[in-house]
Amino acid sequence: MTPDRRPRFASDFPRAPELDALVDAFARGDYARVRTEGSKLAASAQDEDVRLAARTLVARTAPDPLAVWLLVLTGVLLAVLSAYWTVHGKPD
Repeated sequence: MTPDRRPRFASDFPRAPELDALVDAFARGDYARVRTEGSKLAASAQDEDVRLAARTLVARTAPDPLAVWLLVLTGVLLAVLSAYWTVHGKPD
């Protein structure tokens, strides 16, 4: 991968072929590959810096906790309003 295509946060990552392939997959948007192979690389790499970089890549593919909570809150609100409408939405 060319240095200009490398994500800014990955500029300090060590140069290793397996890690470079994961950074390239991340830049392409192949997050499923980053999650699966990144976890394996984090568990099996000999170099501590490579392990840390792989964990960082995997962590950056996780959903934002605030977005998850807002989605759950929206679902609960939809269920409550639907139940209220079902119970009280009948004509007099």
